[in-house]
Amino acid sequence: MPRKLIVLVALLSLAFGAAAQTMFEGRKVTVTEPERDPDGFFPKGPASVCIEAPPQRQCYTAPEGFGLDPEVTVVQVTKNMPALFFSVDSGGVSGRQIHFALLQPGTRKDLQNLFLSDTSVSNQSQHAFWSDSTLSDAQIFVTADYVWGPDEAHYDAHRFIISAYVFKAVDDPEYYLEDRFMTASKYDLDSNDDVLISEKTEILTRLRRLRTAK
Repeated sequence: MPRKLIVLVALLSLAFGAAAQTMFEGRKVTVTEPERDPDGFFPKGPASVCIEAPPQRQCYTAPEGFGLDPEVTVVQVTKNMPALFFSVDSGGVSGRQIHFALLQPGTRKDLQNLFLSDTSVSNQSQHAFWSDSTLSDAQIFVTADYVWGPDEAHYDAHRFIISAYVFKAVDDPEYYLEDRFMTASKYDLDSNDDVLISEKTEILTRLRRLRTAK
């Protein structure tokens, strides 16, 4: 390969790498993924995410066994509160679990997870952040995870458990499980069914009913 072409490829790689770097309030975000077993199906430890100094390096480590394909994005929880949304898979072949954390810098070296409840789902699932000012000034986090019914194959149409988490500043600002139900209809993710969009009206109606009842 000609020298000029090699230099150009290197410069493009650096440019795209810089563009892909996640920043949080002016601080660099780094994600560490552990090595995998020889077959590549299981991690040799948990993944972690850190916000670099200054003022100090702050990190979050996933539970043991969650180390595959970690990803991090910035989510605007409220108008004045950004957070890091961290997702990472467990080991597995046809089925995995996905761990979620919503992270903010605290006063200590560890990042604070705003998810009070365990929001983990399987790899046959969907998740989303929704904005609805009639329900909350903060974004609502929703998940849909499959339920294996009788006479159903693993990757088949299933009913789903819908979970809705709402942000509340009681003692500390955290997300609490507000509602959960099973869908009446079956959905097939492999056929590009969108569970959350199809059930959105029902999800929001139930949340409004709960808010009115309080």
